[in-house]
Amino acid sequence: MSYTSEIFDRTNIQHIREFLLYGVECAEISDKSYKQRIDESSKTAIEMIQAKFPDMAEHEKITAEVYSYASRVEDVYMEIGLQCGITLAMQLFRLFRGGKDGNGVLA
Repeated sequence: MSYTSEIFDRTNIQHIREFLLYGVECAEISDKSYKQRIDESSKTAIEMIQAKFPDMAEHEKITAEVYSYASRVEDVYMEIGLQCGITLAMQLFRLFRGGKDGNGVLA
């Protein structure tokens, strides 16, 4: 296997995510859809909350707080992701533009 083949074999959004968020390579690639991965995680969390808080009023209160927290984290990481994407797009643009006059990676 050539050096470049190994790079393309590792090109996976889950690998990139793990590296950008945690600085490590993703050990296992999930073949499940986004919905399946979220649903499985949600089901486990809800079952745990139901077991700890059988009173429906307490259950709803804690569930609302958990969802609120998850929503804020989602918002923050979406904003970070957009900023990273724009930064990468700008870098690529500079490389492509520089490539036309011999200063970039593209000839």
